[in-house]
Amino acid sequence: MSEEREALPNSWQGLTPEERFRTSIGDAGTDSVGVVRGDVMAPFRIRLFVSDLVTVSLALGIGLLVSSRASQWAIDPTLAIYGTPVVIGLIWLLFLAMRGTYDQRIVGLGTEEIRRVVSATLYVFAVVAGLSYLVRADISRAYAFVSLPLGLLLITAMRFYWRGWLYRQRGRGEFVFRTVVVGATVARAELAARLQRDSYTGFELVGEFDEPGGDLVGDSWLTGLLEVLDSSRAGAVALAPSSQINGETIRQLAWLIEARGIDLLVAPAIMDVTGPRLTVRPAAGLPLLHLDEASLSRPQRISKRTLDLFGSVFLVVVFSPVLLVVGLLVRLTSAGSVIYRQVRIGRGGEAFTMLKFRTMKADSESMLEELRTEHGIVTPMFKLDQDPRITRVGQFLRRWSLDEFPQLFNVLGGSMSLVGPRPHPLDDVNRYELAAYRRLALKPGMTGLWQVEGRSDLEWAEALQLDIYYVETWSLAGDLVLLSRTLRAVLQGQGAR
Repeated sequence: MSEEREALPNSWQGLTPEERFRTSIGDAGTDSVGVVRGDVMAPFRIRLFVSDLVTVSLALGIGLLVSSRASQWAIDPTLAIYGTPVVIGLIWLLFLAMRGTYDQRIVGLGTEEIRRVVSATLYVFAVVAGLSYLVRADISRAYAFVSLPLGLLLITAMRFYWRGWLYRQRGRGEFVFRTVVVGATVARAELAARLQRDSYTGFELVGEFDEPGGDLVGDSWLTGLLEVLDSSRAGAVALAPSSQINGETIRQLAWLIEARGIDLLVAPAIMDVTGPRLTVRPAAGLPLLHLDEASLSRPQRISKRTLDLFGSVFLVVVFSPVLLVVGLLVRLTSAGSVIYRQVRIGRGGEAFTMLKFRTMKADSESMLEELRTEHGIVTPMFKLDQDPRITRVGQFLRRWSLDEFPQLFNVLGGSMSLVGPRPHPLDDVNRYELAAYRRLALKPGMTGLWQVEGRSDLEWAEALQLDIYYVETWSLAGDLVLLSRTLRAVLQGQGAR
């Protein structure tokens, strides 16, 4: 039985195999001026490598100073003292590279970069322990219990520093991927808006191209798209969901741009489902997307509660003088109780009493409906630039988020968490649309993702989207990042009122 083969294009007749290959990948993957597009992140990745080299050397140097047992080495003491740090350092840097911690697709984004740094360090620990056993070298515990943990801490801290530096540079238009968005009109506009809004991700919109249809189909559509990519000198193509872009079209496009140094990004049709919940699950030769349940496992709940307990106790002890001073200011400057108690809705829709330092007049609740009507506010998040209910001291407390400190006792009691969606009063919750109830899947927090992204400057729809994103992508490392960013946002007074 003969197999059917796809006929070669007429234009290929008479071409050599080499010429046919060059034609199949779009002139051997060069752009309009014959230059393969470069790696825009290369200078930043070099900075990361140099930073890691310095921090690893520093950590191993400190471990060498701590170690004072050179006479007990089973191998030559000179090699043990001076050779071992060099070998461990090289292995460490090698594993950092092998684990993809310099991959341009993950540096500066999310928690994946930090997870890879941690796993690389654990591999180094395992290799050092294994080599020590194989060569029967009594490697000093200083390397295991001083250098490696210290190095991990320093590398992680420097990664966060460089991440902040990268975000600032991207705000100035540096280290960005020039991107063309392709797809159906509505989906293309939505994807383009998201890429433009989240500028820290590094995608600069330089063009849009419609899905196949009309006069542009098949090869003519691919040719037209390549012309747009060449004219805009794009470094990335983002495909929005489209019924007209099938697997074969995507495969041909990937072949055409792979040697040009252009990244191909495919946004799933379920764009509102966040990435960490999606995993590729191969089945029958198909890359199926598996959608994981957005809930915390028992170990995750334990780790989050542990962070809440230790963090709240530490903050209460450290800021107890501040609590006393703020309490006296509230008492002496306006009538009413020092602590404001309000019923809020927490995890699973359960009501609890949230504590705050009072920042409003005693009759503030009775003025709420009147203010809603006056300003036409119907969304659950009630915010005014100039709220007449706020006292003078209250304005100061809100400016620096000092009014939130009593909620540390809510965290201690378990009704709140240090990080999570902000809790709303029952009246606001009754105004929720269906999607907003997803906020209640986790304990409410003293701070959250939308607080550090824009605090009170965000509209309800934007804040809701960030809260849902947090619920569906929770990680302990993410909470630590949000706590550090909250401190910076408070000190800068971003969006506070």
